[in-house]
Amino acid sequence: MSDVAAQGAAAASARIDAGWIGVAVVIALGLNLRPILTTIGPLLAEIRAGTGLSLQGASLLTVIPVLCMGSVALFLPWLARWLPEHRGVACSLLAIAGACLWRLWAGQGAALIASAALAGTGVAIVQALVPGIVKRWFPQRVPMALGLYSASLMAGGGIAATLSPRIAHVADWHVGLGVWALPALAALGLWATARPREASAPARRGPVLNFFGNRRAWLLAIYFGAANGGYTSMIAWLPA
Repeated sequence: MSDVAAQGAAAASARIDAGWIGVAVVIALGLNLRPILTTIGPLLAEIRAGTGLSLQGASLLTVIPVLCMGSVALFLPWLARWLPEHRGVACSLLAIAGACLWRLWAGQGAALIASAALAGTGVAIVQALVPGIVKRWFPQRVPMALGLYSASLMAGGGIAATLSPRIAHVADWHVGLGVWALPALAALGLWATARPREASAPARRGPVLNFFGNRRAWLLAIYFGAANGGYTSMIAWLPA
């Protein structure tokens, strides 16, 4: 009887679907993961004029977040042992919002570069956690949910790149960079109040897997590294 009950519970949990509120949460997360990158290129001339950054220094504003996305993700299996999923996402959204707010007053290049590291760390944690969240919240609709997440991720970057120079034209480049704290705080509020409670993260136990000796992991890393290298190069320099 216990085996039958366990199988029934497993089948019931497999049918759990977070619904449209879960979709809204996932989309809100995705929208906040690229503005920190895509707002730099359209405002590059204004940023350099206001801070005195060289082209090499200005390149760090997009390089550092990407490096954070790669390096922080490597340590996430260890971080997950003491940083619960709900707290990790909340702290990451706070980091993104804090970095954007910092840019409202940052007048020095070093401060902007530090804000890029802060935001990049937050983005790295969120985007490493979202695929697992999606698979758990939408076990029967994983392709659809991941497709919406990917679309929202690209949409957030495109919207920010389009609106930031217009906002900067009305105010200044500080506001064009800093205004994106608002959607990050809105996503934080949605995550804190509306995320599906029944889809809690399972406890992580057992040894941490090491992917450094996995051939497929290296192939995926090279593939996605090349794709993201082209993407970040384009968003950093093409607008200017």
